[in-house]
Amino acid sequence: MDNDIEKRWWVFPRFKIELMVSGLDLPVNLAFVPNPTNDPNEPLLYVTELYGQIKAITNDWKVHTYAEDLLNYEANHEFPGTGESGVTGICVEPETGDLFVTMLYEENGEPKNKLIRTKSKDGLKMDSEETLLDNIPSIKAAHQIQAVTVGFDGKLYVNLGEGMVHPEVAQDDNELRGKVLRMNLDGSIPEDNPDPDSLVYAKGFRNPFGATWRKSDKSLYISDNGPAYDDRIAKVEAGKNYGWPQSMRENSLFWWHFTHGPTALAFMQNDEFPFDFEDELFVALFGGSYVKGESIKGKKIVKMKLNEDATSVKSYDEFVRYIGEGAASPCGLAFGPGGLYFTDLHGEENGFARASSGNIYRVTSIIKGEGEIIVPYTKENAAKCLCPGCPTLNECMRNRNQRLFCAGGKTECGPERKGCLCGECPIESQYGLTDFYYCDEGAAKK
Repeated sequence: MDNDIEKRWWVFPRFKIELMVSGLDLPVNLAFVPNPTNDPNEPLLYVTELYGQIKAITNDWKVHTYAEDLLNYEANHEFPGTGESGVTGICVEPETGDLFVTMLYEENGEPKNKLIRTKSKDGLKMDSEETLLDNIPSIKAAHQIQAVTVGFDGKLYVNLGEGMVHPEVAQDDNELRGKVLRMNLDGSIPEDNPDPDSLVYAKGFRNPFGATWRKSDKSLYISDNGPAYDDRIAKVEAGKNYGWPQSMRENSLFWWHFTHGPTALAFMQNDEFPFDFEDELFVALFGGSYVKGESIKGKKIVKMKLNEDATSVKSYDEFVRYIGEGAASPCGLAFGPGGLYFTDLHGEENGFARASSGNIYRVTSIIKGEGEIIVPYTKENAAKCLCPGCPTLNECMRNRNQRLFCAGGKTECGPERKGCLCGECPIESQYGLTDFYYCDEGAAKK
């Protein structure tokens, strides 16, 4: 157990952070197995390591080397600069357990982008690989091929940076750079693409690092890094133009005028957190490519609640923030069993130190994880315990548009909080609450 973790990471109230895996070499992105088993020896998730490895992590949290030496060139650890590229995106094919992985490679000394599909008999060691896409010019300084995801339609979606040097290619329909691509799982062009002769699904992107799918509208959302301003989040739709290099705001639902380097992102949509976080978007903000200590730029995870038609953000909060002295910063991010998981890339010592000190952390809800008898924190239970004559519905809470309900008094009016003591608790018999009410504490003693 890492006893100093709270000295390095601040986390949103009523949540805690745990160290799950350490000793990784520049861990970038995470991909969970869609339907993991309970077998401790079978894979739970995969993580890409920037300089050519993929690690498989089993249900017992042991780390296995799934693949190594994937790069055909030697990385140089230059941050910022040519050390920022390598093996980045990863996702798991739901039916076969195959991995789709994005990376750079060299051909005649020139860096290029590549997408591969890997196979494994046991999910712990790669047996073979197949190249689905390659020969796309790139550079060794970000702006490369990035996230890869499988959509609700069973197609493969790939984020491709514009390569930085010639940003105008993002508007060239004959170029794949600066685009989100859509393909069949074998790399072929789907007949229902915007252009049936092209992999291009949408254009006008700069450096679209992250991608995630939202269940509530079956849509793809991406993060895209701006130049010195206007990082953004966008909902990607077929055939749309997202503006770069003329604009980073076109068809975007949110942008940061002060850049924070958004990387991975994910929606809370499978009950990993309490219900009042349902459908909120969590975004890793990496910040500068190598910065020690706290920083006003990035080094945090934020959460956003979108408006009903997903055209803007109606609330925004910091959720996790690095407060330590090292170079760690959130990079990869994904929801998995019990909470939100993220990588910290450099860890406390990596980067120039060239030490394998990258980590995977998990953020979990204290409400769901602690207490002797936990009452499920659900919409149904919250509704039951909203007393018609709530003894603490005073002017203070009314001004804040709050009412005291279930889980520990959700009000800022501490001195006025008396507990929602209903007299005859509507969930007392269902959950065996005897010593005190769930309304007041969130749990009951045995």
